[in-house]
Amino acid sequence: MSLQLFKAELPQLLLITIIFSRLWPRITGIESSMEQLSSTIPAFESYMQIMNEANNAKELHEADNSSDNEERLRMREGLECRDVYFRYTRSESAFTLEQINLYIPANRLTAIVGRSGVGKSTLIDILMGLMQPEKGHILIDGKPLTTENLLSLRSSIGYVPQDPFLFNASIRENMLMFEPDASEMRIWDALSLASASEFVNRLPQGLDTLIGDRGVRLSGGERQRLVLARAILRRPSILVLDEATSALDTENESVIQETLAKLKQTMTIIVIAHRVSTIRDADQVVVLDQGKIVQTGGFYQLAQEKRGLFSSLIGSQMELSLPSDTVS
Repeated sequence: MSLQLFKAELPQLLLITIIFSRLWPRITGIESSMEQLSSTIPAFESYMQIMNEANNAKELHEADNSSDNEERLRMREGLECRDVYFRYTRSESAFTLEQINLYIPANRLTAIVGRSGVGKSTLIDILMGLMQPEKGHILIDGKPLTTENLLSLRSSIGYVPQDPFLFNASIRENMLMFEPDASEMRIWDALSLASASEFVNRLPQGLDTLIGDRGVRLSGGERQRLVLARAILRRPSILVLDEATSALDTENESVIQETLAKLKQTMTIIVIAHRVSTIRDADQVVVLDQGKIVQTGGFYQLAQEKRGLFSSLIGSQMELSLPSDTVS
């Protein structure tokens, strides 16, 4: 029947059948690839949309990223917030921060305190140039913060978070991560200032000891001291500590407080903390409440204002921290 229908001879028909049988797997493979491709097109379109949004939201362009901006800023006078207002989205009716007028003098220790969720970390992010205020200005030595000096500000900041992050590498590699040209002497000096040199010396391989993912082989206090040493190694103009001494015992914290007292002679230190021992020696204490600055002054001055928020925040710690001649 097939021979009569196609009017073909048997050898020709067999040849066509063999060719078709060989091509059929490739045809089904192409069909499968087309189905897979069509299923990934929506994901690709979403990826391209995100890439376009990221490019449109880029705060710095190649023209702005000049070599001059890569030089670290050395603040000589101070950092100022002038009538700063901030909210994460304009659809929000309330501002996260509002009417922030704050002056942080250079080479001094400023502590920012307040209850959880009042905007302390947001204020720090704005001071570091990570977020821009909706209203108001940030000034460095009296000059407004712009895209021209933004990178300079960021490169001059050393940041120590509450949850220290370390890489799955040796102590030496972690220390050199952001300051690759630092000498071994500088590394040990930074470790000593952060009260970390003693425990590093006890490790079996010293600086070359592997510390595991996120520093899992170290204790919480050791991790925080190591991250503090890494920040000090960069010799920043501004050092920001976000509850960086919360996991330290009293002895080590006391050593670090002495270190900060020495460091503030050469750099500006901003601390977010709740422990009295951390902020007792601050040159300036800034108290935030509901996105506003409600108190500013010296530690003992604010501690004696019984109706002030700061006095209630430090609570039972106050009696132990105040000198005997100041306690009524």
